[in-house]
Amino acid sequence: MKRAFIVILFLTSLAMDAFAQPRQLSVRDFLRLSQKDTANYIVKGVVDRVRSTTRGSFYLKDNTGMLLVYGIRDPRDLSRSFTQMDIVKGDTVTVMGRFTIYNGTTLEMKDGRLVSKADGPDHDLSFYDRLEKKPSFRGKEGEEGLEAFRKWVQDHLKAPAGGEKGTVRVRFVIGRNGGVQEVQVTQGVSPALNAEAERVVKSAPKWKPAKSDGSQVRITYTIPVVFE
Repeated sequence: MKRAFIVILFLTSLAMDAFAQPRQLSVRDFLRLSQKDTANYIVKGVVDRVRSTTRGSFYLKDNTGMLLVYGIRDPRDLSRSFTQMDIVKGDTVTVMGRFTIYNGTTLEMKDGRLVSKADGPDHDLSFYDRLEKKPSFRGKEGEEGLEAFRKWVQDHLKAPAGGEKGTVRVRFVIGRNGGVQEVQVTQGVSPALNAEAERVVKSAPKWKPAKSDGSQVRITYTIPVVFE
């Protein structure tokens, strides 16, 4: 009787350990699970592309394949957003979650939980420096494009009467469609110069938008508009 009790206790302990420590799978093996399998599994890989910072969705890659992690939470603090978790492309991430098939076609991990994260080699680069493609203006990309845009603005200024001089700093957004949006004077000189600087920037032609992980993204710039 005593031996039977010990055996039962041992098996119970094994079962509890199995429940507490989900099995780690490769991406390929995780994607081969049955949709009827509701257990949690652990998968480790490198973030290949961030799909949505709002939902916390990203693609995780190892040497066997690619997995869409549709939403992730930090079990230590469920209030932390994906942005606060500071997960970017190139980071090595271990996640835990359940297998599901969305809409009958998309194989993914749902109810993801962050287990661990190690920063990748490019983790400390700015969002701008990590861009796949920087914005371009009239065939010039990045800083060259920004300088070409600044020159276009200078060439199209109409100096207000009175000969007033000064430098107006203007912030604007290059939208996902390349349009110049959300134009705002951040450092002004006078109502007349501020209005003219804002007018010209708003009237500018479209850029070719920036791209990050295959998707067009918004970029904010600030330029000086000089009245001489």
